[in-house]
Amino acid sequence: MFNTITIGLLLLNFLKALSVDFEISISKDSLYSKKRIVNTISSNTTFIVNCYNLYAQYCSIELNQISIEAAQIALLFLKGQAPFLDNKKDFKYDGMDYDSYVQQKSNHFILIPSSQDKVYFTVLTNIPVSFDIYLRGSQTMLCQGDCQKNGKCVNGECRCEQGFIGRDCSQRALQLEQDKAIKINGSHDPNFYCYYEYNGTSDLRLEISTKDDENETQVYLLIPSLVYLPTTDFFNDAAIITKGVPYVIQIDQRKQSYFEDENSYIPDRLIILLRGGQFNISLDLISDDNKGDQMKLIIIIVCSVAGALLLCFCFFLIRRAKLRRSMDKQSPEDYEMREKQFTYGRSLSKKEDDEFVTTNNQIQCKDLQDNCAICLDPLSNQQPIKTTPCKHIFHSKCIEKWLQKNQFCPFCRFDLKIDNLKQQKQQHIKIPVSNQIRIVRRNN
Repeated sequence: MFNTITIGLLLLNFLKALSVDFEISISKDSLYSKKRIVNTISSNTTFIVNCYNLYAQYCSIELNQISIEAAQIALLFLKGQAPFLDNKKDFKYDGMDYDSYVQQKSNHFILIPSSQDKVYFTVLTNIPVSFDIYLRGSQTMLCQGDCQKNGKCVNGECRCEQGFIGRDCSQRALQLEQDKAIKINGSHDPNFYCYYEYNGTSDLRLEISTKDDENETQVYLLIPSLVYLPTTDFFNDAAIITKGVPYVIQIDQRKQSYFEDENSYIPDRLIILLRGGQFNISLDLISDDNKGDQMKLIIIIVCSVAGALLLCFCFFLIRRAKLRRSMDKQSPEDYEMREKQFTYGRSLSKKEDDEFVTTNNQIQCKDLQDNCAICLDPLSNQQPIKTTPCKHIFHSKCIEKWLQKNQFCPFCRFDLKIDNLKQQKQQHIKIPVSNQIRIVRRNN
């Protein structure tokens, strides 16, 4: 839907110098006067209306085109001066007959309150036309065409009878019923209108489908505000439906509009323009229970997604904290081992670990070192130890961790890879046979 209605190419004609063509007034003796026929020689005509509150509270201006040429007509007004273009090329005016301009009607209507200021009206057209101007004064708000006798005028709004819509109740339309599907054959009318009146307190679900295999059906939906009937250029929503692609939309609730002097309201209207052959229409009320279920489902989905994201974020923080703690505990030697691991890869597999002998007795060879070269703690009876092919002894846990990151002996830089181990004979520590313990790795 267009948020505002632009006058388009008609504004180009407005750039010419304006002059007041005539002036009409409401007087005590003439609350209803007819102006002579106006034959325009240009595409804009400006006149002044004097609506004094001494004689009338409201005045209405009616324009009826009498020439037969198809013309685009825009009727605008501004108090104190004629409508104009400012320095920013924005068009300044107080009011306009939007509905008739959009519908390209030949009759226009504007209602204005009484004022001591002169009210300037401007008629913009794309071609010179002839029209009649009517000025009418009243103590109450008036309606266009007195609602064509198809409705009642209340505070400037036509309350149309059943089967009629539009600003002046001049358009016939089919009234839709809630929770009831209907079949319509619109082939006899190129512009088929249907409508639904509701109090604006409930949401609606509209579905339009067609069974026509060959033709397409065009749908134009409008909730009247400035314009009372939808067109191909002015609408709230539109779609083209085929046999396999229906048109489904949810219409949100609106506030009720109450009269000031009556204990009743103007119901909101839903106007639908259909262009096509046969189609089905269903209009269902969305109950509070369904809305509650939908809201619960939305809340569950949102909470689930948010919970999953929060869990992943917590897992990321925990893992990051563990990595930081491990990095803080590492010594310069660990960094060196990591670099060598990156260069050479892991040196030993699980099978290579069986090339070492593990013992838990007291070391009896005085030529060997007293301390573990990795952790620098004494080699004692409490911790298992291992010896390497290069005759160096370490704690079992220390050498296992070392070989996960390096492939050389930490003492003499002897290559401890499995290939070298198989080519060399390993010499073990000589200890009593009764005290030897062989740890055999389980096959995982």
